[in-house]
Amino acid sequence: MKTSSATRVTETTFEGVPAVEISTAKAKMVIPTAFGPRIASFGRPRGRNLLFWDPKGIHRIGNFTIRGGHRIWMTRPMADETEETYAPDDAPVEVRSRGALVQVIGPEDPVRKLRRSLSIRALDDETFSVVSRIENRGQMLWSGGVWGITCTKPARGTRYGIPLGDGSGWDMFRIGLARQWADHKVRVADPQFTICEGAMVLDPQGRESKRFVEAPQGVIGMTDPGERLSFIKKVKFTPGASYPMSCNIAIFVAKKNLLVEMETMGAEKGLRPGESVESEEIWALRPPIDWTRVTPAKPVL
Repeated sequence: MKTSSATRVTETTFEGVPAVEISTAKAKMVIPTAFGPRIASFGRPRGRNLLFWDPKGIHRIGNFTIRGGHRIWMTRPMADETEETYAPDDAPVEVRSRGALVQVIGPEDPVRKLRRSLSIRALDDETFSVVSRIENRGQMLWSGGVWGITCTKPARGTRYGIPLGDGSGWDMFRIGLARQWADHKVRVADPQFTICEGAMVLDPQGRESKRFVEAPQGVIGMTDPGERLSFIKKVKFTPGASYPMSCNIAIFVAKKNLLVEMETMGAEKGLRPGESVESEEIWALRPPIDWTRVTPAKPVL
């Protein structure tokens, strides 16, 4: 594969499966090619994998193998988290590489006639562009949006934050809570979450819970004290656009701290045959952030 002077793109194996590695002097990302599209690993070149990854497929939902990492879900107007939003992605992906850009393209879903893909490029040594895309390959209309799910593995003392508001003269935002969905129930008064002046903060304590946030800054992140860094995701927020629960960011902590999902939602739209909807996330590794001291006046990314 081709390489650039600042970024290396190489074929490799990861946890026993073929993969592509994108590496810089300060960051490394691994994308499996035997199934997907997914991202399996992200972090420092010699650091721990910040993403939750289950190579043995122990954790499942019916026929769906959770695996972890980053994958593309789909938002559906008034039908979020239906079975189709986590349709299996177990087939090999097509890989296209040009310089520092890597694209992994999944096969067309035979029932829904949708095709998912990831386009990834290193912007600098510590910052990546991750574009998730859904294409309508059928003959009928489809509507929805991109739901970027990044499963992280919290270490001891890992803290998560979502900056609130934009610091403007009309600084408003929403926080959404699903008290119960399917067989999941969460506490409203959950001590894992703290609403600070500038951010909603999560300190995982092993209890299943979830929150949605209308976040104008479009930022969600984690700080790992052991790695001495923060992993931040940023997505564009479009005021007035359609989002699940009117929110563009969500965070989910699983039982026993198995994983914490940092979720972003792109604006929903209707797709004619051949059209696609996409959402770009900026992934960044930065010095440790104290989420309790974040303010809208000084964006974290």
